[in-house]
Amino acid sequence: MIQALTLLGAFGVGIVLSFLGAVKLPLAKKLNIDDAKVGGLISALMFSCVVGVLIAGPLVDSFGHKPIIIMGFILSSLCIFVIANANTYSLAAVACLFLGLGGMCVSTVSSVLAPIVLCGGENAAAAQNLNNVFFGLGAFLIPMLVVVLARQLGSRGTISLVALLVLAPLIPALAATYPELNSSGFDFTRSLGLLTKPVILLAGLVLFCYVALEASMAGWITTYLTGLGASENKAGSVLSLFWVSIIVSRLIASFTVETDIAIQVTIGLTVLSIVGISLMIAAKSVSLGILAVILIGLSFGPNFPNVVGVTFSRIDQELWGSAFGIIFAIGLLGASIIPAAIGIYSKGKTIQKSMRIALVTAVALLVLAVGLWQV
Repeated sequence: MIQALTLLGAFGVGIVLSFLGAVKLPLAKKLNIDDAKVGGLISALMFSCVVGVLIAGPLVDSFGHKPIIIMGFILSSLCIFVIANANTYSLAAVACLFLGLGGMCVSTVSSVLAPIVLCGGENAAAAQNLNNVFFGLGAFLIPMLVVVLARQLGSRGTISLVALLVLAPLIPALAATYPELNSSGFDFTRSLGLLTKPVILLAGLVLFCYVALEASMAGWITTYLTGLGASENKAGSVLSLFWVSIIVSRLIASFTVETDIAIQVTIGLTVLSIVGISLMIAAKSVSLGILAVILIGLSFGPNFPNVVGVTFSRIDQELWGSAFGIIFAIGLLGASIIPAAIGIYSKGKTIQKSMRIALVTAVALLVLAVGLWQV
């Protein structure tokens, strides 16, 4: 049951992080807000994720897996339910702030449990890849669910159903038997001391670049393709293919990548992503742009799981929660900065030209990944 709970946790985090993007149109209509305020809700969620993961990591190391994941499921579901029934922008914004904390509690526990309970507990990178397949499935499926149900149930009913979906894993969370913490007691000074470890700092910087790239592609692919001449429907379909490519590559990696070669695999895939982004910048046809997007999705997939798996393999298990909190928080900062920079740079130009920022970020990712390999 603990294996299923770990995967359900990752699935739930995928729902939480893609939720606002999926419901932004009916939510904006319901609250009578413009795109700028919708962006404010997304920013509130992302900011709370940065803070939340820094809080959740030490909490897991201190109190164990069970209370934190239970709190995470309940808080995430409650916040989504509040958003479903909110009549004011302020209430929805407050709910988004707490939603980030709830989601990061679930994410941290799921990520810490994965290398212990998946893949026989012997391959951290493969376990993280398998776990992140389910994260990708949650992020991919929830927008389609919203589209299908919104007309029948309305925005309130659809979002309330999402809240119940996030809460469903609470049952196995209450019933599961959790691995014991390998710790004689949590020491905050040891947790803080992780900030002095080169492997933590380099892993965090690698994720700063990677999460920034993933968020940039997720946010700008449709704009990029319509700029090349694709219809909105085709652009939306290609965005789905991007996520499918990530899921497929992570699934393959879960069967093929060993922890001791995971960073080398990431280095090779980053070279491939540089090729893909270069093709995006050079493309003059929709077909070449689509090929570039799919190539990038395939090259992106295993990178986040590989980095987390390798980091865990070099850190004492009783500090995995804190380590994940630090490196993921740094990664989320990248997602807050780079996509916005691409949008700002595109003013008076095109998203295609502003993808030069993504190219520079990918090159930085390559350099940092080589550094992480050598540490």
